[in-house]
Amino acid sequence: MRNFYLIVPDSLLKIWNLNKLTGVIGAFNCQGARSWLMKEAPDFSPNSTSTAAQIMGHVSPLDVEFLEEIAGKTWNGDCAAYAFNSGSLSRVPKNKTIQVSLGVLECKIFTISPIKEIDEKLHFAPLGLIDMYNSGGTIEEFSFKEAITIKARGSGRFGAYSSKKPSSFKVDIKEEEFTYNATDGLLTINLQGDGNLRDIKIVY
Repeated sequence: MRNFYLIVPDSLLKIWNLNKLTGVIGAFNCQGARSWLMKEAPDFSPNSTSTAAQIMGHVSPLDVEFLEEIAGKTWNGDCAAYAFNSGSLSRVPKNKTIQVSLGVLECKIFTISPIKEIDEKLHFAPLGLIDMYNSGGTIEEFSFKEAITIKARGSGRFGAYSSKKPSSFKVDIKEEEFTYNATDGLLTINLQGDGNLRDIKIVY
C-alpha cells in the first residue's frame, strides 16, 4: 500500500487585522504541521534540522488591506513596522517588504503603523502596548495640535516611532520618564495601573 501525505505549499501563511490606527500581520510556517499519512510521514517536527522545515518569505504593509483608509489623505506611504518577537523597529515604505525566515510551527507578528508627518522634522507613528501581539488594538484616538495626544487602554510598555526625541511625556497630566532610541526611533514608556483609558501627551 502506498503512503499518502497532505502537502502544504512552501510559503508563509499570513493573517492580517486592522485596528483604528494600525494594522497587524501574523506570518506562520505551517509546512508539515497538518501532514496526513497512511503509514509514515517525513520528519517535520519543530526540532528537525531538515532544510525543508525552513521557509523564507516576506511581509509588507500592503498585506494589510484598507490600510490607506486609516492612514489619512496626507499619508506618504511610509510605515513603522514593529516586530513583536525581536522587539525591532524599522521604517518601511508601503511597497517594500520585510524578509522573514521561519521554522516549522514558528511565527512572527508585526505591528504596522502608518507614519504621520507632523512637520518636516517630526514624523510619528503610535504602536500601542508593544508586549501584546496586537499592540495597536489598545489605541483609541490620535491627534496633534501643539502636542501629540493619544488615548490608549491598558498597562505595560507603550511604544511609538518618533523621528526625534520629545521634551516631555505626560500620562493623565502627570509627567513621566521615557526612553528613546535615536538609532531606530523607538519611543517607550511604562504605563502603570489598571486597564482604563489613559490620556497621553507628548511635547516636542
